[in-house]
Amino acid sequence: MTTRPHSGRRGSPPRGRRRRLARLSVALYRVGLGPLLGRHLLLLHHTDRVSGDLHHTVLEVAAYDAKRGHWILVSSPGAAWYRDLQAAPVTTIQVRNHHYAVTARFPSPDHGAEITRQYAAGLSRPARRLCTALGIVENGGTRAHMQSEDQPALIRLDAAPGQYRP
Repeated sequence: MTTRPHSGRRGSPPRGRRRRLARLSVALYRVGLGPLLGRHLLLLHHTDRVSGDLHHTVLEVAAYDAKRGHWILVSSPGAAWYRDLQAAPVTTIQVRNHHYAVTARFPSPDHGAEITRQYAAGLSRPARRLCTALGIVENGGTRAHMQSEDQPALIRLDAAPGQYRP
């Protein structure tokens, strides 16, 4: 077993106003007002890897491929929901008022860079923000995607076959 030095930085839950805002958005989904939050947010239902409790987290969608039914999310590798998805990748999400069964995939850094380049080519605002956040596209070119605990991780949620897709 290998040990890594503790960086002191963990994906800590939001506090104060950000925490109330995060809880408010979950409450909006629960009462059926998910469409008010738009299509760039989704509600992730995930199972806690330690206790087995069901949790709900509202996340921003970095990119969406309607033809294939893929949602791309960006996370800190230390975020609790990210680690929960690694332990139990089959789950459900809610986009607006539609529920989807999904499987989480965790692309390698090289494959993640390719996914980001494909979405950046579409010139959509979320894809440009994703590229900027990951530092993959610089001045029209690409640079090596280094693996680090501080480096954001990509998560691709694949819809189960045969589901209606928006």
